[in-house]
Order: sequence, then C-alpha cells, then structure tokens
Amino acid sequence: MHRVFRRSLWFVPVVILPVGALLVMQYRFLRTLEQKSVSAERNWQRGAIEMVAQDIDDQLRRSAQAAVSLTHVQLLSTKTHGKHFRESQVPGARLYFATRFTEEGKIDTRFYDPKGGELHGWWHSDAEAVKMASMPWHSAHKWRRVAEPALQVDERDPRSRIIQRPVVDESWHVVGVAGVVLDPKLARTKIRAMATDLWKARYPKRAMNVRVGDDIPRRDYISHSLAFVFTNWRIGIRDACTSPEQLAAQQFRHNMMWTGGAFFVLFGAIGLAGGAVARQMRLSQMKSDFVSNVSHELRTPLSSIRVFGEYMRLGRVTKDEKIREYGEYIEAESRRLTALINNILDFSKIESAEKKYHFCATDIVELVEQTVEGFEMPLRDAGVSIAFAFEGTPPPLLLLDKDAIAQVLVNLLDNAVKYSNGNKNIGVTVLGGRDEVHVRVRDHGIGIAAAERKKIFEKFYRVGSGLVHDVKGSGLGLSIVQHVVQAHGGRVEVESEVGAGSTFTLVLPIRTATENVPMTQELA
Repeated sequence: MHRVFRRSLWFVPVVILPVGALLVMQYRFLRTLEQKSVSAERNWQRGAIEMVAQDIDDQLRRSAQAAVSLTHVQLLSTKTHGKHFRESQVPGARLYFATRFTEEGKIDTRFYDPKGGELHGWWHSDAEAVKMASMPWHSAHKWRRVAEPALQVDERDPRSRIIQRPVVDESWHVVGVAGVVLDPKLARTKIRAMATDLWKARYPKRAMNVRVGDDIPRRDYISHSLAFVFTNWRIGIRDACTSPEQLAAQQFRHNMMWTGGAFFVLFGAIGLAGGAVARQMRLSQMKSDFVSNVSHELRTPLSSIRVFGEYMRLGRVTKDEKIREYGEYIEAESRRLTALINNILDFSKIESAEKKYHFCATDIVELVEQTVEGFEMPLRDAGVSIAFAFEGTPPPLLLLDKDAIAQVLVNLLDNAVKYSNGNKNIGVTVLGGRDEVHVRVRDHGIGIAAAERKKIFEKFYRVGSGLVHDVKGSGLGLSIVQHVVQAHGGRVEVESEVGAGSTFTLVLPIRTATENVPMTQELA
C-alpha cells in the first residue's frame, strides 16, 4: 500500500492541482459572466423600452396632429367639426374642442365627444382648463401676431392633459385653437395596450409584463419616461417569468452543470488512462515474472537431468536399482519439461489464434485414469497420493482432443501438488450424467480467496498468497485449462475455501461421434 501511495504522488502535482486551478478559474469566470449577463440584460431591456416609448410618443404625436389640424375654413364651418374629430381619434381622448376668436374679442368654443357628438354649454368640467390653455393664443389674436401652427401640450392640470394647435389664416395670424383633452385613466389603459402590442411586434419571443404610470417601482421594473405627453409617466417592463438576476443565475447553474460534466468526463478519461497504464505496468511485471519463473522451471529439471546423466556416463552408478531410479528421475523431469514447453507453445498458439484441436471418439474415463496414473508414478516417492474414482452412468465415447484434455488434467494435478501445503492427498472423480460429464480434481491445499477466483484464469496471474511466491510457475496453466475446455463447448467451475483446499470441475458436454462435428477445428 505504501508503494502504491508513493507511486501515486505524481498524480497530485501533475493532474489534481492543474485541474483544480482550472476549475476555480472556470468558476470565477462564470461568476463574472453572471454579473455581466445581468448588466447586459438590463441594458438591453433599457434600450428596448426606450424604443417602445419613442414609438408611443410618435403615435400619440401623429394622431394628435391629425386630430387638431384644422384650417381656418374648417374652423368656421362648425358642421364639419364632429366628422373631423370622429375620423381622427387620439388614444385616451376624453373630448375634443374647437375655439374661434371673433373680431369683437369674443371666444366661441365648441366641445365634442370622442364619437364626434357636440357637447353644448360651458358647464363641462374641462371648460375652465381649456379656457386657461387657450388664453395665450387669444392674446396673440388680439395683438394680431403671427404664429407657427405647432402642437402644444398643456399639463398644468394633471386631471386634464391638453394637446392643442393654433389655427391661422393665410397671413399666419391666429384665428382660433383646436385641441383634445386626454383622460388619465383611459390614456393609461390605451398606452399600456399600445406598449404591449409594440413589444410583442418587436420581440415576440420575450414575454414581458408592461406597466404605465407614475408609480412604477424602479427596483422591479426597467422603465423609460414619455416625452410628448404625460411626461411624468413612465413605461416599465418586467420579465413575465424571471428577472435578469434569476435568468443569469439559471445560466450560471446551467454552465456549471456543463462544466462539472466536462470535468467529470475529464477525470474519467484520466482515470481510464491511469488504469490502462497501471494494467500495462502490471502486465509488464507479470511478463517479467513469467520469464523469471519459466527460466527457473526450465533450469531445475535440466540440472537434474544433466547431473543424473553425468553420473551414469561416468560409471558411478553400477547397481541396477540405482540405474532404474535415476532413469525414472530423468523420465519424470523430462515429462515436466515437456508439459512446461507444451503450455508455452499452446499459449503462443492461442494468443496468435493458431491453436487447432483434433477431435476423435474418446473414452473419457479411460483417458482420465491413464493420465492420473502417468502423473502419479514419478511422484510416489515424494508422498503424492492420487485417488481415482468413477461415479454415475458410464458416458458414451466423446468427441475430444485427447492430448488437450490430458494436458488440462496435468495442469490441474500439477497445481494441486504445488499448492498442497504438505497435504498431498488428491482426489480425481469422473461423474457421468445424461447430458454432461464432470471431471473433478480435489486437493486439500491452501485454497483460493473468493475475490481471486475470477482472476485465476487470467494469463500470467498468480494468487497473492505467501506460499505462491515460494512456488515457481508460469501463470499460464489455468488460462490454458479454461481455453481448452471452452473449445470443447464446456466450462470450468471452481469451489474453494482458504486453508481447506480447492475443487476444479471440468464440465464437458456429451457430444458423440454421430454428431456433425468437424474432426479438426481451429479455435482461438
């Protein structure tokens, strides 16, 4: 664990610190972007509502210009006043008026409702406001002054906002006044509707609440004042769904989610890369161990064969019993060499997808029994005891590769002897069934932990036990066992308990010579 921790220290300055700094910088950038987004959104809304207010001013100005533009001829023809005002409507108008100044100094004012109907008498509530608004023009008439017929707004009375225009004759002398009186409540409703329509026309995808008046809270609304009439009023807008701050906060969270996802993927990629490097290093270490172990495995039997052969060549062994004993040793070590070399060659063929199996009708019981006897014979003096038994229904002849299955059994028996931990009693059982044949190899050795049972079939893998490091091996035996059994359509089952031994079961399907199975098959 200490070695793993020490090897992982490079990960902190190389990966964790730069990525952490990048994450902090990204967080600060998104916070700054959030603040700027709020400011940009509010500036955009200010510009948008300013344009809407200008459009409303223009519409009010044009409609008022059309309504109060009377010539001096039209001013004299009182019968045409109602039709003119009816056809030239001003949003929010409460009444229209036309005032004529006579040569005798009198003031003749006529009032009309928004539909063009004449209202008789000076008793109307707006008469005094109209009289006060037209007084400067009456004075201009008395003094025979010329005037430009331009619109004039009188807002002295908040209840009666007046838009008027002087009427001049051919010599530009003032002869009268035409105007409109606006109703604040009605004008508020009309202007709000105009602002809503203008906003929807300009920005159909942005739903806004529109408010008009002199009581708009500036904290909640972005507003702009009117310039032509009702100059103390403002037109305000507020997002119908979210405020600029809420919208910016949503964007910040959205961006942080994407940033977090990107960093999660980045850390995942780094983790995968680190895992790949670790696996590659582990595989490299396993290959190095394989070369070391195989070298030892080859050196030991070769040394024994050389020593025994040298004794026999020099004539130091004269007794028949010793010659036979040395010959058995040489034969046993030769078989051991042959098995090891066969494992290496088979593994090479499996890796290069060149492994071929030659199937033929085989008596599985006889094959297992002969393999056990041949393996046990040179090991009897070492105290190895292998008990063979057959149970169940005798199976028919199976289509098997005899040499491959025999090699599988030798690998399992060899492991059972190596990891016996002093108890060298091994049991081999063949159990016949209806559809499958089970070949079990049972030992009473060190056993295998549950966490490592799936890994033992990996190439070069060796169980992480203290005894394993004292026992040499290539780490290929069980990998070859699994490949061979799977090539025969079977499977390998493992039952084990640490300290109580292990049981490896070869489950082979019953495939007889009558089935359509190729006699030679190439399997990877």
